[in-house]
Amino acid sequence: MTKHIQLTYGGKNMNSGLLHKFITGVLASFLISIVPGCSSHTSTSMEHEGDTSSMSASYKDAKYVGSDRCKDCHWREHDSWRHTLHSKFMQPAEEFTVLGDFEINNTLSVQVEKNAPEFAGKDMDTTMFKKDGKYYVNTIGPDWEFHDYEISHVIGINRRQNYLTVFPNGSIHVLPVEWDVKQTAWIDYYGLDRQYPNKGNYWSDDARIWQFKCGGCHSTGMKINYDKAADSFNTTFANLGIGCESCHGPGSSHITAARFQYEKEKDTIINPSKMPWRLRAAVCGQCHNWGASTAKITPYKEGFPERYSFPYGFSVGKPLYLFYVNEPDDDKKHHQQYNEWSASSHAEAGIMCTTCHGVHQEGMHKNPHKAQTKFIADSLCTNCHQTIQKKAAHRIHTFGSCIACHMPRTKEHEHSHTFEFISPEESLRAGGVDKQPNSCSGCHHHKNTPLTALITFLDAVKKEDMPVPFSVHGR
Repeated sequence: MTKHIQLTYGGKNMNSGLLHKFITGVLASFLISIVPGCSSHTSTSMEHEGDTSSMSASYKDAKYVGSDRCKDCHWREHDSWRHTLHSKFMQPAEEFTVLGDFEINNTLSVQVEKNAPEFAGKDMDTTMFKKDGKYYVNTIGPDWEFHDYEISHVIGINRRQNYLTVFPNGSIHVLPVEWDVKQTAWIDYYGLDRQYPNKGNYWSDDARIWQFKCGGCHSTGMKINYDKAADSFNTTFANLGIGCESCHGPGSSHITAARFQYEKEKDTIINPSKMPWRLRAAVCGQCHNWGASTAKITPYKEGFPERYSFPYGFSVGKPLYLFYVNEPDDDKKHHQQYNEWSASSHAEAGIMCTTCHGVHQEGMHKNPHKAQTKFIADSLCTNCHQTIQKKAAHRIHTFGSCIACHMPRTKEHEHSHTFEFISPEESLRAGGVDKQPNSCSGCHHHKNTPLTALITFLDAVKKEDMPVPFSVHGR
């Protein structure tokens, strides 16, 4: 015998149609109350017999939404990310973001080379100042005249700080002075002494437009929006700095899935920790790399660089080489870690960036190290390399540092990421330590030791394991 259950609400019997509307209405009200950004439009969409096809979450069609939207659910990760240098890589110019001295030591004097069309052989002063709460740099612009350029954003907050200004047509340029945080001094950035307007590489030339050169690695979800007919830019960002979506991909589909299509929630966002290790490392390599984009700049105007200096169009989860090619002869080689890591024995063993560096693990923001390493100094190495024998060079460096020898600072670079000992012989062949730093000359005791003496001592160490005190030590 079948029993029929009759539901009533407000003293009235409810048929199946009313029951459906009752349930969907209550559910919609519940969603509105707990889901950020959910509006009454939700109830209308859900009343159509549960049809959510118009809201189908497709990762390939995802749009950038900004890191604040990620915070709604992933607040722990967002909080720890906010304490990293990534989140502060590009910031508006204001009182607590500008590190440079705009009041006392605020002038940089540079002597212009003798063959320059103007100011040849003369000292040219660039002046930094603050007015009405805004920051300015007074320097020579594209017309050979001095102008006050308002700083819109700052780049960097750790070792150096650069300053951006927006031209009337919307193109963004890096101003020609840089603040060295360690030396607390202004330095010439990109050659005020030898570059000049319309030479091609002057700070205000079209070849130095920031949106083409640097923008993709200093911001998240940048849209350049260049209009060739008007020769103007209307550039937008999802985030200033390196936000969540730089590493996880655009998040709009993930938000939709989290609301309406729960079974697709994990399929609509990239989790680098679950990707094959080389693709995982490529997420870091998209910025910690040097080279040029495989894509040409379009629409193109005469004077623009031919290619972007970042992997334009890179999609997290895909191989980096589809979007970026190495340029090992590049002078600056800034942020070279990925190139060096790729050729290292660490890469062969599957030891990747996140093996050593934390990203946003809970509590990681309390780590005081600027490189966000998971362990302190040499413990980062000995955590894996536990069976090092105290022989030869290791025997005489029991007081030394793994990082100092195997990750020395190299010219214009951060620490080397080949993890190979760099012999003084390489410096000798290159013509000096200034042209090729090595693992020995960086030690304070050997700072001024002749390279030939260092090489002779190392040869003795290899042959005799532990030679008697040697002249190299200056004793």
